[in-house]
Amino acid sequence: MSEKDRMMKLLAASPKTLARIDAILDGSDTTPTHVDVDCRTVTYTEAARRMGVSRPTIYRLVKAGVLEIVPLNGVSRIRVQSIADYVSGKNR
Repeated sequence: MSEKDRMMKLLAASPKTLARIDAILDGSDTTPTHVDVDCRTVTYTEAARRMGVSRPTIYRLVKAGVLEIVPLNGVSRIRVQSIADYVSGKNR
């Protein structure tokens, strides 16, 4: 992108976009990028193994909304990040 094109985009940017650019430039932007988001999933059995609990416990945690599931081709998988959050106490 040329410098002129960049300047034209900046001039046409929305206030929200300009605020985000300002936050990035001053180092205060904490918005996660796609790289920061953990999209890995595991089966109920693997989640139980990782947490050292039974599968029925995993089902109860999912039903209670503590562990986040992702539907994939007709089956449900549990987000690895939700397991990590639960174990660290972030979503209890």
